[in-house]
Amino acid sequence: MSKSKLSGYKEATVPFGLPDRATCEAGKYLGSRIKIVALFIICLVLGSMPVHAADVVLIHAGKLLAVPGQAPQANKTIVVSKGRIVEIRDGFVTVDGLQLSDGQTAATVDLSESFVLPGLMDAHVHLMWSGRDHPPKKQGGGSTGQQSQLNKEGLTLWTLRHARTTLASGFTTVREMASEPNVMFAVRDWINGGKFIGPRILAAGQPVTAAGGHGDNAGADSAPDGLDSSGLCDGLESCRRAVRIQHKRGSDVIKMMSTGGFSDHTGTEQFFFYDEMEATVHAAHQLGLAVATHAYAGDAIADAVRAGVDSVEHGFGATDATLKEMQKKNIYLVPTLSVAQRKGAGTTLYREKHHAFERALDIGTPIAFGSDVGGIPHRYAAREFLYMVNLGMSPAAAIVSATINTAKLFRLENEVGTIEPGKLADIIAVNGNPLEDIESLQEISFVMKSGRVAKQNGVMKNIFLD
Repeated sequence: MSKSKLSGYKEATVPFGLPDRATCEAGKYLGSRIKIVALFIICLVLGSMPVHAADVVLIHAGKLLAVPGQAPQANKTIVVSKGRIVEIRDGFVTVDGLQLSDGQTAATVDLSESFVLPGLMDAHVHLMWSGRDHPPKKQGGGSTGQQSQLNKEGLTLWTLRHARTTLASGFTTVREMASEPNVMFAVRDWINGGKFIGPRILAAGQPVTAAGGHGDNAGADSAPDGLDSSGLCDGLESCRRAVRIQHKRGSDVIKMMSTGGFSDHTGTEQFFFYDEMEATVHAAHQLGLAVATHAYAGDAIADAVRAGVDSVEHGFGATDATLKEMQKKNIYLVPTLSVAQRKGAGTTLYREKHHAFERALDIGTPIAFGSDVGGIPHRYAAREFLYMVNLGMSPAAAIVSATINTAKLFRLENEVGTIEPGKLADIIAVNGNPLEDIESLQEISFVMKSGRVAKQNGVMKNIFLD
């Protein structure tokens, strides 16, 4: 490695995404609605923590799957600096083998007995929810501790907790598919800004949906054009406006509810007309935003694909003709099999009636990984891999779906998805071989995100409690 690639880097970084002391001091004067008790606790702990990370990190990988879909390599050293991968060397390089500038420091991470691969990505998460999981009860008893009754302060902490769990599970980048926007955008900005631990987040904010459709959270007497009316729209101009409002508020992606849904009992059939879908997609694309459509019924999926969406979420009722059209247009299916596992449940029965995922495999429809965690506890996200493999996908293809394919869907393929020089250092490790046993991805031993170690030897490197 040449000096030029590493020279001049003397910036001290705070590991694991915690705030620096300047942020802590500034926090004393914040007057936002979100409580800052947690921030003060972090500041107190930081006073006794070493905060400087090494300038150069050497990762000794026993098995390295640098590019999913290709064969893994043995005994490699990944050189990381300034949050990015600098190079990959043969063998296990020692610190003495580096050419460091004056004042530079280096450290070694020993994963010589581990299987190392790129950080995983999940295209369909809900960080504000957690099915079958519950926040702490409010002091004084009563039922106000239930998730649906949390205030925004509580929701913010609840969301940060799920983000931490998601990163601990090996997912370094996720797409948040609709939550309360003020809370979600705040959490996204603080995590993406390096102030809190969590995965890189692309957030949809509120979904664009028809009045009475899936995700319409507005009360019956609410003004239908209000900013807090779940992105409601009816008609072409209304749908264009709904997209522009989400963009103005800070959405990274538009989620369009083409059909009803199971969770709010709005059914599986189509709500939007084709021209409303087309208007929504065109408005989003004009603003540089991708469109993901929630859709179950076959006719609705066909219309959404014809309208030019970028991904179909769930897609349980997709016909062969539509899946072939998706393959032709490079539109991704995000299968979310995890929410169709309970025997006798409506989602399970609907999925098993149509078997769209299995048919998509045979047709060659592009598939991006999406678990729909939030509908299930966040710690179970990696079970999606097992469900995919059990239905006929190879372990290698399942890993590609959660790395290379999802990176392309996110338009981040130049930054993440593989372990190659120049890309962000999003790296995870497991003790088994996921190409032989996909369930090994349910036990992540090491996580690095953007060059910062977040988990080592199975332990998260932060002060938050489990």
